[in-house]
Amino acid sequence: MGLVGAAGSTEFPSIINIFLEVFTTRYIFLMEGITFLILILYIYIFFKSGKWILKGYGAQEIQRSEKSLLYSILEDLSRKAEVQTPELFSFKSEIPAMFTVGSGSKSFITISTSMLEMFNELELEDLLAHEIGHIKNKDVGLNTVTAYLAGLIMSFPNLIMWCSILSGFGQPEDPAPRFFKFMATAFAAPPAATLMHLTNPAKKEFKADEVGIKLTGNPQTLAKTLEYLENYIPLQPVTSRFNPGHFHLFSTHTQQIRGYLSVFISLFDTHPGIEERAANILKHSNLPGKGTLNSKYARVPGFFDLRSWRLAMAASLISYMSLLFGIIVLVTFAIKDFNFLVNGAIAGVYIGAVLLLMGTTARFSRRGHHLSKLPSHKTKLPSHKTIVSGPKKVFKYFMKKG
Repeated sequence: MGLVGAAGSTEFPSIINIFLEVFTTRYIFLMEGITFLILILYIYIFFKSGKWILKGYGAQEIQRSEKSLLYSILEDLSRKAEVQTPELFSFKSEIPAMFTVGSGSKSFITISTSMLEMFNELELEDLLAHEIGHIKNKDVGLNTVTAYLAGLIMSFPNLIMWCSILSGFGQPEDPAPRFFKFMATAFAAPPAATLMHLTNPAKKEFKADEVGIKLTGNPQTLAKTLEYLENYIPLQPVTSRFNPGHFHLFSTHTQQIRGYLSVFISLFDTHPGIEERAANILKHSNLPGKGTLNSKYARVPGFFDLRSWRLAMAASLISYMSLLFGIIVLVTFAIKDFNFLVNGAIAGVYIGAVLLLMGTTARFSRRGHHLSKLPSHKTKLPSHKTIVSGPKKVFKYFMKKG
């Protein structure tokens, strides 16, 4: 009996060790498989996201026979910048807009039909030079992937609205679908805006302006054209064509979401203020009065609105807390009992994750407003400590005076 007991005692630990080895091996294989799938998915998105965005805007390639002079200008700028000449596309829109998407060395500059009609070749040359600046600085690949992911997140509210309509809650302008869309937008806006701000778009705009000036040697035209766009776009009829997740792609702000959803626009403030941007451009001018614009156009109010920003953050927090309530109700029905420990653990983890997201969003979305006033060489991404300390300060941001 003693021998059997001894043998059993030595056999039992060996079984545990074998089990742990098998479990650890399976866990490693699982993690490797997940990592491999994520890598494959990222590569696929990296090379395909640009074409998906173009397809979303209904963009069509501009034939050389239609705009031969524009192609010549683009080729000359590309030669000076020593980059591969991008392809030219256009999309129908009453809003003058231009953006660049692509992957690797292949890029696509896309211009709205109204912009092609409004501006002459000299003005378009400066705007094209700015886009070539993004290509030269290797911004396009990351910008495109970010736009696709952030745009995908911001498509979620429309999906929720149509689900509510198909469920019998009325039409798009009825109270119930509008309410669901508002709550879904409040839920989607923080991660989408944070994803955009993580790429440091304000710094990229300053640097692309500087490259554009070097290519054309004409800072006055670029500054005046950008200022004109900043004043002209907000005065145009409302359109839902532009996804907020794509705002960082455009040459200037595209403020075309108004009404009850306009409160969330300040979260997507990705561009430097036009006054600071124009002053930075005109520093490169050799003409008298550099650093200022003598424009006959009155400047519209700034893009960043502190009051709307606060309301957006508060609405997002309420939306996330409402979802927590729904999760707890579902868990309670699933286990047929209100287990304080289970629900408390779920609430603790969930609230911690929400505060981390909201704190990061607060830090980065406000960061765009403050850093737009700084020279391009001083704009830096906050460290990981900034992100970690964000949740502790998120409520101070709600009350902080602008």
